[in-house]
Amino acid sequence: MSAGLSYKRSSSQPHRLKPFRRAVVLLLSALLFLSGCLPLWLASPTPTASPPLPTATSPVSPTPSMQAPVTPTVSEPLVLWLPPQFDPESGSRAGNLLKERLAAFEQENGIQIRVRLKAVNGPAGLLDSLTLASAAAPAALPSVVLLPRRDLEDAALKGIIYPLDGLSTAIDTSDWYDYARELALVQGSVYGLPMAGDSLGLVYRSEWLAHSPNSWQEILEQRYTFTFPAQENQSLVTLALYLSAGGDTQDTQRRPLLEETPLQTVFTWYRSAAERAVIPIWTAQVETYSQAWQAYQDQRTTMVVAWVSTYLSDFPPDSLFAPLPSLGDAPASLATGWVLAVAEPDPQRRVLVARLCEWLTQSDFLGAWSEAAGVLPVRPSAFPLWKNQSFVPVFQRMAETARPIPSNEVITVLGPVLRESTLEVLQLKTLPASATQDAVKKVANPGGK
Repeated sequence: MSAGLSYKRSSSQPHRLKPFRRAVVLLLSALLFLSGCLPLWLASPTPTASPPLPTATSPVSPTPSMQAPVTPTVSEPLVLWLPPQFDPESGSRAGNLLKERLAAFEQENGIQIRVRLKAVNGPAGLLDSLTLASAAAPAALPSVVLLPRRDLEDAALKGIIYPLDGLSTAIDTSDWYDYARELALVQGSVYGLPMAGDSLGLVYRSEWLAHSPNSWQEILEQRYTFTFPAQENQSLVTLALYLSAGGDTQDTQRRPLLEETPLQTVFTWYRSAAERAVIPIWTAQVETYSQAWQAYQDQRTTMVVAWVSTYLSDFPPDSLFAPLPSLGDAPASLATGWVLAVAEPDPQRRVLVARLCEWLTQSDFLGAWSEAAGVLPVRPSAFPLWKNQSFVPVFQRMAETARPIPSNEVITVLGPVLRESTLEVLQLKTLPASATQDAVKKVANPGGK
């Protein structure tokens, strides 16, 4: 019986499975079948890190790290605007040096440079041409433009030239005079690299004066005649003497300012000089520095206020140059200059344009070029490269102590007021104290009574 029962269970087992065991078998079979149909990331025990490939209908933009480095577009020439006085085709030594420098940059960078000459002033001048092109014809804008400081400031505030932030750090090096570094700044941002400087000083006849005047009092005592453009609307000479006497041009809120004590010091000297004919009466009719220089050339005066560039381009053999004497403890020389600015409309080409600005302001070039061009160097390292070292001591002292002409905003307010008061004092129409009070009041209350 027992043996028979055992046999029966064995022979009939495949047909009599319990429900639970049947369910397990069916589940395992289903999993084995479905494993071939599952996605790769679920069916494979080791996931892959590769992302799915993009399809033609859904392009994938590369991330910044995948982009190739941006290189400047050099197929089109760089265009350089220059004033006529710096023409590389002039045939002068300065012109030839600049021409060679530009050619070397072309060869080294595989790019052509086209030079265009633009007048300094007028409707076709540098600033007006930049302004018009920026508004109406951006394709006509230059890549680089050499601007006088006053125009650089206007162009920067109009947004038609570009700051050098992120393009060049050359201005941060120590090989710049303080005045030159300030020429490149507009409201704290660097808008170019200085190429040439200029400063007001005193030209005198060495055969009549044994040495340069040490003070304005000495000039009064010696009774040597002195002239300057008293009619000039910016009144830079009066402003220079005012600053040297300790005056400031802005208050704590950066509004234009004239201070009584230093200004009266200036007008008091003017009055004494006019009474003694040290300043000839015809000085009140002189409008420009070129007119004052011509009067000096015509032997009408012993001393004249002139620019360094005027003296170096046309210096008489009997004359020497000196800094303006001070009426106080501060230097009296006011400086300006020319700055290379970036106007290139193509952002990718501005890197190359900034490189050109650096190329044209390196000391190994500016040394010989500044002497040949008759300009005040912007770098201390330029002076050792001058051939005529007899000029170096006085110009080096001026470059070290000169301060930039105040901003256009300040000059626009102070210049006409100082001009009017200066003329009244020189013509002996007003006493220094009255002229001072009147000028201070006009600046403090513009348009007031």
